[in-house]
Amino acid sequence: MAISLEVNGCDVSVPEDHLGSSLLEVLRDVAGVISAKDGCAPQGQCGCCTVLVDGKARVACVTPVRRVAGRSVTTLEGLETQARSIGLARSSITGPPSAGSALPA
Repeated sequence: MAISLEVNGCDVSVPEDHLGSSLLEVLRDVAGVISAKDGCAPQGQCGCCTVLVDGKARVACVTPVRRVAGRSVTTLEGLETQARSIGLARSSITGPPSAGSALPA
């Protein structure tokens, strides 16, 4: 049985073959989101995959997609332009999550 969730205001149906996947995998493979990255899965410590689930920050690489069924997920693409600029400015001030980390595209 497929489940659905809302991603950036759009309904997304998760196919049965992805029901055991992480939220990050579904966001990238099913919903086409490119802003959430896999930097450390399955540790969930670097923050590259952080999204908002019903307005609260959640690390997508360690969140089973079944846990967010029927909920609202917001990624960087779903934020308003001004909010994106503020977030990017803050991340450029604080630098990368840890020295020597390599973050895949």
